Amino acid sequence: MPAALRAGALAAVGTWSVVVLPALVGWLAAPESTVGWFSAVSLASAIWFLGHGQSVGAGGVAISLTPLLLLGVFVYITQRFARRLAATQRLRVGPGDWSRVAQWGVVPGFLVGYALVSALFALFTLGGPATPGVAAVLGSLLVPLAALGFVLLRPDDEEAPAFVRTWFRRGPTWLPSVWRTGWRAAGLLLAVGLVVVAVQLVVSWSAVADIQGQYGANVGALVVITLAQLALLGNAATWALSFLAGPGFQVALGSTIAPAGAHPGLLPLVPALGALPQAADYPGAVYAVLLVPVALGAWVGRRVDAELEFFGDLGARVRATAVAAVIAVAVVVAVTALGTGAVGVDRLSAVGPHLWSFAAALTAEVVGGALLYLGARVLLEHRGQSGSEQSPGSQEGPDNPTATADED
Repeated sequence: MPAALRAGALAAVGTWSVVVLPALVGWLAAPESTVGWFSAVSLASAIWFLGHGQSVGAGGVAISLTPLLLLGVFVYITQRFARRLAATQRLRVGPGDWSRVAQWGVVPGFLVGYALVSALFALFTLGGPATPGVAAVLGSLLVPLAALGFVLLRPDDEEAPAFVRTWFRRGPTWLPSVWRTGWRAAGLLLAVGLVVVAVQLVVSWSAVADIQGQYGANVGALVVITLAQLALLGNAATWALSFLAGPGFQVALGSTIAPAGAHPGLLPLVPALGALPQAADYPGAVYAVLLVPVALGAWVGRRVDAELEFFGDLGARVRATAVAAVIAVAVVVAVTALGTGAVGVDRLSAVGPHLWSFAAALTAEVVGGALLYLGARVLLEHRGQSGSEQSPGSQEGPDNPTATADED
């Protein structure tokens, strides 16, 4: 327990340093600033909570849109501390006691250590320009829970705690492989969205640079502005994925960017938003982008089919394929929900995809693509079996030399 408490506390400090150091650099690079260094630390602490999926109030304005790339960095750093803790404790107590120690020592100790430091950071925000919500300390445990999940929820890993493998063994035998495939598919879906964003930024770089030039900021301020936009790159990936799925997304109330057309409306003066398409109605051929998530669903079906052998049990084969696709969609929708929210009032009170329509469309496309691949695969196998059963050597008749030999 002491080692777990210490590791959780150090993980929280490690993630906090990611936002505090740039905030202090920005404060030092702005000699015209009239606030003290503690205001920069207070603001960074509020951003730390925002990166943990918590809403933050600033001057009567609620901000609830989580910077997904910042959240990913937090989870990665915390996962490194959790992995080191798990490895050292498993070696210390041995495989026999590892499950008990993990369940009653490592997991609760890591969470409590993280929560204690989170409460300290909440105190830093008092009196600052932005403050988190009342339940922010408990809500910040989203990051250590995700990190512990990546480290411990490995049902096909012999070093995972026994209670984890027991949970998965209560389900179908194919569940561990399907669990792994679903998470990989979720990562692939988000990666495709990120590639679309990167291409759009490269194509529209001149417009982005023009808006950036209007700031007239010094080098230090430009670094802080660039880092803030990078933190939202993951959100843009979910926007692009919603565009590929069909429902599209909105950057402000009343705006929409979808395969039917782009109507962004009046946008905030954010450089990265210069990469958004101009107002236009698109031809029906643009709806071909819906084939991208369908193709990714087919990849899910192929992976499940390649990793598992069902021995003719078509029902289990269908269920495993569908569950893998649903896991992928559920992860993507959960991430998208965190990255959707308010960044202001009025028109900026809802930014991102329409969550329910996005979830429905992506589920239909990914699950449909996976089942389409399975159906095609089963049909080909059936035809192959029918062809082997009707081989010429097994037929009887006057022209069949085998049958004539038997009669003689």
